Amino acid sequence: MRVETSFVNFDRNLCKYRTMIGNRAAYFLGLLMIFLTGFSACKSGNDKPEDRLIPKVSEEAETIKQRQIARFEQELFRCADATFSQDTLEIRKKYKSFFDLFTSRIIRVGNIQQLLFKQTLLGFLNDPDIKSVYAECQKQYPKLEAEEKALSEAFDRYHRIFPDSLIPELVSMISGFNYTIATSDSVLALGLDMYLGSKCRFYELLAMPQFKTQNMNRRNIVPDAMRGYLMAAFPMNAKTDDLVSWMIYHGKIAFLSQLLLPELSEALILGYTDKQAVYNSENESRIWAHFVDKQLFYSKDFNDQVNYINDGPFTPGFTKDTPPRMGVWLGLQLVKKYMDQNRQISIPELMKNNDMHTIFKQSGYKPPKL
Repeated sequence: MRVETSFVNFDRNLCKYRTMIGNRAAYFLGLLMIFLTGFSACKSGNDKPEDRLIPKVSEEAETIKQRQIARFEQELFRCADATFSQDTLEIRKKYKSFFDLFTSRIIRVGNIQQLLFKQTLLGFLNDPDIKSVYAECQKQYPKLEAEEKALSEAFDRYHRIFPDSLIPELVSMISGFNYTIATSDSVLALGLDMYLGSKCRFYELLAMPQFKTQNMNRRNIVPDAMRGYLMAAFPMNAKTDDLVSWMIYHGKIAFLSQLLLPELSEALILGYTDKQAVYNSENESRIWAHFVDKQLFYSKDFNDQVNYINDGPFTPGFTKDTPPRMGVWLGLQLVKKYMDQNRQISIPELMKNNDMHTIFKQSGYKPPKL
């Protein structure tokens, strides 16, 4: 940090001190004043967003206790033919509407009122391949303590920002490779079978592409869970349906995810490798120029939204060694700049604001020229 001496004119302000001791005391006092003033200025301009945007804990505030991840899959796989009715009744009583959501929409075996429900659900649970997947999940995830701690802390921060919010129950599941994360009104479910490691043999058998499996690791569970929860809590509702609106929307989701998970890197929040994150950082001006030159921001072409927002091996329009979802990354940079330029705006105000064009314009974002 550079300290300018223009804060104090030593010759004028200290000339009244005649003795050596007096001169030295005043001199060091002046230096201390300069240092403290400069330090204060540096600190106020470089504070962490979470320190400014997340309310502090007060004695009256309700804090979110350590949340447990209920092992739904363990209880489900204990269902037996002879006791099926009683087993499913108890699970349904405990998990309420999530049980019906899971059977009808996640693994798609129907609901409990259907005539052949017992046969279809037991068929899923007793399928040799599914049983192998279940065994692997139990091997890799005998406990979920790290995820419980991280999600508890994230939801505590979320509750401080949105004190009237309903904090979901956390459950784990085997989704049949259908869902990484599933949400309902009161449940956030983690699909453990989608986080068995990028080299998992099941993924190879399913011929899943590498750009997907690179994020199917344990470290991605927590950021994926928060992103899924936030997208459900704040659905896209922009005033206009163009590319920049989708960019800002996903940028807001990523920005809030970073606030709630400050210990995680931006790369992990966005589902990037470190190499991909470095590429974007080093090519920020080129990425911006691409969107400007091709007049993409206000494009309503659905293909542009797919190319720049959806996942893939790379972002179309760039070389094949570039990261995917370039629009999401740029959207996050726009939102970060907007919140830095408009420091009076709170997170609830940001998330409520569906005028994405105003956020875009007021961000003042412009990377250095090439």
